[in-house]
Amino acid sequence: MRNLQSVAMATLILAATGAQATPPDYHVVKQVSLGLPDKWDFVHFDVDTARVYATHSSEITVVDAKSCAVAGRIPNIAGAHDVAIVPALGRGYADNGHTGSVTVFDLSTLKTVGQIPADNDADAMLYDPESGKLAVANGDAHSVSIIGPKAGTRLANVALPGSPEMMAANGAGKIYINIASANEIVRLDLVTTKIDASWKIPACESPHGLAMDRATRRLFVSCHNAKMLVVNAENGKVVADLPIGNGTDSAAFDPERKLAFSANKDGTLSVIEEKSADSFVALGDVPTAPAPATWQKTRKLAASIWSLLTSLELCRRANRAVTPNCSLRRVA
Repeated sequence: MRNLQSVAMATLILAATGAQATPPDYHVVKQVSLGLPDKWDFVHFDVDTARVYATHSSEITVVDAKSCAVAGRIPNIAGAHDVAIVPALGRGYADNGHTGSVTVFDLSTLKTVGQIPADNDADAMLYDPESGKLAVANGDAHSVSIIGPKAGTRLANVALPGSPEMMAANGAGKIYINIASANEIVRLDLVTTKIDASWKIPACESPHGLAMDRATRRLFVSCHNAKMLVVNAENGKVVADLPIGNGTDSAAFDPERKLAFSANKDGTLSVIEEKSADSFVALGDVPTAPAPATWQKTRKLAASIWSLLTSLELCRRANRAVTPNCSLRRVA
């Protein structure tokens, strides 16, 4: 995921009203000031500790989702892109895009405790509890680094057929990776560190967002040509082609309400309903705020929804809201 230019305010809440048969009324209900530096990317929400980790340029800002107060900062990050949390080890991981490495920090103190090599342009990260492995997608290097968090070492560096974007885990030790530059999805076995499947998706230009419904084995792939493809995770067959907003940069899936989302830089949040494994409906776009216009005119990030969709997915998976004041919640 490429850095998104914005400053000063990161949105920490969306509220949802209305029935699932109509487009949910997601809207911003709270903002928390984070300050400089510029260049925002992924936001990671840890359900267990109710902490939000916002990556921006040279630091990770940590926000308490209950009080909406800044709980601390992790400085000296060389090109912050993403964060992964491993609660059992009491460790967090933040990648450095400029140096191709991963910073290890203590979850209690937020102090840096180590560095692990990854590869050039380290970007999206994903911790897979089933395999106990951490995956780091390296954009310019066209690779994914597999890290053993317990040992704190890089176990493998797997070559990819192009520049990767987002990743999604299947819950059985395998991950799917969008290859944006090749219009392709690959499946990687984290145990063998081998790619065991790949599928071209020519109808999807520059696949960016990626999410999965593990129950129906469906992948939701958001594309830069304003569409979301639903792909069979077992054979790569495209089962649906749906319209979304322009400039997608992230995707998520709500397994409780069977809703898929694409966060778009044109200032919309596209919502897709999954009626069955082979039936999907575009519910429309929820207005948010155009990223470039907001940055230029107000220097406020009125809706960093493209990043916070990860938080939405985790909240729904946990089947609980963290707090009515600083979380993602359903009002009605």
